[in-house]
Amino acid sequence: MKKIGLVGGLGWVSTLEYYKLINVLTNQYLGGHQSAHVLIESLNEGLFLENQSNDPTETLCEEMITDAVGVLVSGGAEVVALCANGLHRFMPAIKAKYDVELVDIREATARAVQKMGLERVGLIGVQKTMETEFYKSVLQSLYIDVVVPEFASRQYIHDKIISELVCNEFNVATKHGFLSVIEELVAQHVQGVILGCTEIPLLLTTSEHQGIPLFSTTEIHCRAIVERALN
Repeated sequence: MKKIGLVGGLGWVSTLEYYKLINVLTNQYLGGHQSAHVLIESLNEGLFLENQSNDPTETLCEEMITDAVGVLVSGGAEVVALCANGLHRFMPAIKAKYDVELVDIREATARAVQKMGLERVGLIGVQKTMETEFYKSVLQSLYIDVVVPEFASRQYIHDKIISELVCNEFNVATKHGFLSVIEELVAQHVQGVILGCTEIPLLLTTSEHQGIPLFSTTEIHCRAIVERALN
């Protein structure tokens, strides 16, 4: 099995879930006492958010992520993954700097949606994920139409992720709020909803809502990571 490298800490709550799921899935494949060989470079989210606030170009944020990948590569990681959907906007910079096998959460999610035969899905996550093209374009390249919530709902989702979920706070009221946003997307005739932030599946723990599949990008990504490491 190849050595797995994870860029985590953004936030640490979902990174913890990555570590757990990767080992659970590895053991399911290999049995016995087998577990994954994992390196984690867990970053300071406070510093990342500070850099994001101070530098609209996101140059400092990009450097944090590319440098983190460099640490993993130096440590012998053969398969590298970013434990956050939003961080995948830095993939071009990573690919330009390192020749390492990257497991892309967007591609894995797009394949999962395509496997179910869906053509129109909703997408929720942080603002960068919902409002820019780095994520949606991968789905659209497979002829999957992507719908995001209206502005007020996007703001609500983003704020709750930053103020609660990444701080390991999961409230019933927030769960109902997220489900209300999903229902708004269902009213726009989506066939499924992508939980495009790796903390959201810790809040919404079921695989569907009102008969509409909810795609846990955390689980999808972990499965793709383990499969790549085993192959």
